[in-house]
Amino acid sequence: MNAIAMRSLKSDGFTSLREPVSVPVAAGGRHELSGRIVAAVLVAGLAWVSEAPAQRGADAVLRVRKLDPSLPGPTTRSRADLNDLNGGQHSGDRADRPAILLTGYWPPSNEAIRRWSPSPTQNPQGWIGSDWEGRGYDVYSYFPEFNPANCNFCGKGSGDLEVDYQDTSADFWPIANGIEPIAVITFSRGFPDLSWELEMNQYNRSQWIDDYLSPFQPTPSPPDGSVPAGTLRLSALPVQDIVDAVNNANLGVNAYICYSGDGGGFLSEFIAYHGVWYQNLHPSPTDSSWCIAGGHVHVGGSISWSTARLAAEVSLRTLIGYVDAVRAATICQVDLGYGGPGTATLKVCGDPLGPGGEADLLFSGAPAGVPAWMLAGLSFSPTYFHGGFVVPLPPSFIVGFICDLDGEWFVPRLPGGGGPATIYLQTIYRDPFLAEGVGFSNVVGIDLLQ
Repeated sequence: MNAIAMRSLKSDGFTSLREPVSVPVAAGGRHELSGRIVAAVLVAGLAWVSEAPAQRGADAVLRVRKLDPSLPGPTTRSRADLNDLNGGQHSGDRADRPAILLTGYWPPSNEAIRRWSPSPTQNPQGWIGSDWEGRGYDVYSYFPEFNPANCNFCGKGSGDLEVDYQDTSADFWPIANGIEPIAVITFSRGFPDLSWELEMNQYNRSQWIDDYLSPFQPTPSPPDGSVPAGTLRLSALPVQDIVDAVNNANLGVNAYICYSGDGGGFLSEFIAYHGVWYQNLHPSPTDSSWCIAGGHVHVGGSISWSTARLAAEVSLRTLIGYVDAVRAATICQVDLGYGGPGTATLKVCGDPLGPGGEADLLFSGAPAGVPAWMLAGLSFSPTYFHGGFVVPLPPSFIVGFICDLDGEWFVPRLPGGGGPATIYLQTIYRDPFLAEGVGFSNVVGIDLLQ
């Protein structure tokens, strides 16, 4: 059987390692069980080729304490931290805990999050973010300083994340990419009242309210060149849970969701867009920088600093509960080894793959732009080939694709169901730096459920 399968690979042009191909090499019988997931991979593979009174905006918008279930809202799929799957526990070392990022602007938003600052200058009482409240997360906050600290018309401030388009972008990305947060909340001053306003909508604007220092507009504008101007990015925070928790805490704060409006077109919406943009860049559990939640809170300017701090704590606890639930609901399909030569890896992570379940697939670690072939089969038959082992023999499908410039291939939302069956996936790719010019990923066993 293995010899026949190897001859099939040769006859389909695989061993030439010149151009990728997408070829079904077996059909019928139990192979039909793999049809839905293999079809999804195949389709994805073929497609691959081819100064203001506040820092927020107008007040003529809809604000509600409860989301109308008839209205479309944001959705966040279940995901899990790849370093903490299958019942694993944090070791207690800081590097093993996921991070949460909080940012602030004008007071009281900066004062609400000051105690999570790792800066001894900004937080002389000491950082409380390390494994905050024993919840398994390190919390970091960053914000500018103002003179006076209780300013009304505060200007751009000084330090991290100044109220300036260029400074905000220049500071935000090194901070976010450095700590790789699993969740982000950006805060800024809102209306001069006791509101705790969770913003749903952040736009990639081409025109913004001028800031305080030339150039007065973002550079570039719109800031996000990956999507058209005016693109809407929605909050991925558990907004209703946060609103309920803050209101139930009886802090004298009026928490609500701004569902139909926007962040105001000034720096509040600008940094809010950055937060949800970061989350949108890392939405998959296959990503080592996976970010589950991101969104913005406008803090009423009349809220005392101490109350704002308490409301931030309630919001953070609620966010952590949500992130915990998302992580607990997610699995990675089993890594069965057999990777190498080469360092490329294959991951499939998401929901359990029963009916309605979905998971993401990521192949990574190959050279940029090389051809690769994903083998999918129902048999586990390790066979030596070109310096490594091919395992899914005979393959039910071979899916050809070209790696991107990061040496990756990503397929989101593979469907579950159609089981019970186990499908074995492995990717073989061209690598001119290896002795025989061929690399092999690990094998992943995908369990399809009924």
